[in-house]
Amino acid sequence: MQDISIEATLQQAIEQVRINIPRFGDQYPHNGDGKVYVLRDNDHWMTSFWVGELWLSYAISQDETFRREAERRLPSFEYRLTHRIHEDHDLGFLYTLSARAEWQLTHDPVARQLAITAADHLIERFHPKGEYIQAWGALNDPVEGGRMIVDCLMNLPLLFWASHETGDPKYAEIAAKHARTTRRYQVREGDTTYHTFFFNQDTGEPIGGKTAQGYADDSLWTRGQAWAIYGFALAAEWMNDREMLDTSIRLAERFWAELSSDLVPLWDFRVPPDGPQKRDSSAGAITACGMFKLATLVSDSALAASFRERAEKLTLRLTEACFETAPDAQGLLRDSSYNVKNGNAVEQFMPFGDYYYLESLVTMAGKPIDFWGKASL
Repeated sequence: MQDISIEATLQQAIEQVRINIPRFGDQYPHNGDGKVYVLRDNDHWMTSFWVGELWLSYAISQDETFRREAERRLPSFEYRLTHRIHEDHDLGFLYTLSARAEWQLTHDPVARQLAITAADHLIERFHPKGEYIQAWGALNDPVEGGRMIVDCLMNLPLLFWASHETGDPKYAEIAAKHARTTRRYQVREGDTTYHTFFFNQDTGEPIGGKTAQGYADDSLWTRGQAWAIYGFALAAEWMNDREMLDTSIRLAERFWAELSSDLVPLWDFRVPPDGPQKRDSSAGAITACGMFKLATLVSDSALAASFRERAEKLTLRLTEACFETAPDAQGLLRDSSYNVKNGNAVEQFMPFGDYYYLESLVTMAGKPIDFWGKASL
């Protein structure tokens, strides 16, 4: 592995964020197309990752350019919440990295209230029968009404935070119930995960696991495992729950055992030799962030050091293999894949890949800015 300066890489990444501000205008990066991003309005689940990059860049640099650009975008998040534009379980992603992050760094009361209102909308998707938050679709959808997905673990921090801010336990109680349901039904023997899981929404009875973006129902979609590692670690921190922590540890160990010596993960750890051998670098970046979090939570000092060392190895390898330095490129992390199964944005830039890669650089540089857990409260 090359001799890489993380501090220099971080500064280079922040400069790339700065250059992208005029490029993106009033829109948001959606998926890469070669060296550039396809841009969209604030009408999809990934828009807050760009805002999260702005807030991370501001937190590190204290450059008002980043703050002004991030603040300028808050009204569009207020508008989409008021008009319920593309509203699903990803309200957590959307308003953690926009509204909570803004409140955390600037103490803007409008941002705080927006994050709480988003949490109110998110708990509307909770099904008491089955104790899960519905992922996609309208609440009366005959199919989607019974589906939860593993990604939702990363939406729960908004609910835990809302209880912390308001003193009302209802948000955290729903988040904890969903986390326990995820652990019970989506974590399989062998410490692997289902991408999605269905319930009978009328009775709450479990039906079974299905994939949406993985190779097969019983395969191991890499980014789903990554969401689970980081999500269970965050649930463990908020809930002070040993089972959540142990689950995250086991899933992280499984992820590490599945990696090849290259360390840049394939999109699915169970894809057969005749299947598409495509990378998803974003799964490596998310897992690095999850392992950095685990290193702060485990009581065993040797295990903590091991998780930090492995998170650093992942971050360094992603820097060596996937960090984009071309001046005309708009993304940070090459070879993120949105949906290889459907041939959608394969080995391209993706906003979540860029965001979590930047977060891993920030943490590795010893400047952790925690928008998800309790460390920065």
